[in-house]
Amino acid sequence: MKGGNPQRDAGSAAAVLELDDFVPYYVRAIANRLAQAASRLYTRKFGIGLTEWSCLSTLAKEEEISASRICEMSGFDKGLISRGLGSLEAKGFIQSRPVEDHNRKRLIRFTPAGRSLYVEIRELALIREQRLLEGLSSQERLALLASLRIMQRNATNLAAEEAVAVEASADE
Repeated sequence: MKGGNPQRDAGSAAAVLELDDFVPYYVRAIANRLAQAASRLYTRKFGIGLTEWSCLSTLAKEEEISASRICEMSGFDKGLISRGLGSLEAKGFIQSRPVEDHNRKRLIRFTPAGRSLYVEIRELALIREQRLLEGLSSQERLALLASLRIMQRNATNLAAEEAVAVEASADE
């Protein structure tokens, strides 16, 4: 970190946020670059976008899954996931069935074509991950993953706390 760190000095109205020292900047910048490149690549090669890929990769973790579970695991909002699932179903990559005793809930599973597509994209995604992590030792990769898991948990908690605070201030 640079000397003085004005971004932490709440008393200075002119303090500048030092992006070189601001973790959320790096997380967002890396995520945006990866997402934009992946979206272009997957759309061109496979005819699906990043949201659809996120649905497929999340679905691969469970035999059948609900849209709300995909939202919970991926962090995407319900509308985006719903559109992604609709597109995948229209293209024949997934199928859904209603859940007994539940009005609107449906369980989603791969079709054979969807499973095949997932395997093909997964191989490309793993190559992209290797390229992203070039220059990091095995220990550094493990440490990075451990840190990212902690950050993800903290981000989830922070978002929940902030949602409660926003609701409370709206009720006042």
